Amino acid sequence: MFEKLQELYNGISGREDIKLDPQMKLKDLELSSLGLVQLICAIEDEFDIEISNKDLKSFKSVKNVVDYLKKIIG
Repeated sequence: MFEKLQELYNGISGREDIKLDPQMKLKDLELSSLGLVQLICAIEDEFDIEISNKDLKSFKSVKNVVDYLKKIIG
């Protein structure tokens, strides 16, 4: 799951020099607001899910996103 998130991030950011860490804050991913939206859309497409606005607001770190995906997908 974490590896797939890294792959999606690399595709959106166009960078491979930044390695995601579970403790990284989403604001530290060096993505614009549009980039963050694109990343969330890519996650939804990849895992065939829809993330509610309420759930999005709970995402503060990479770990939050991974934990959410594990809970939803299993």
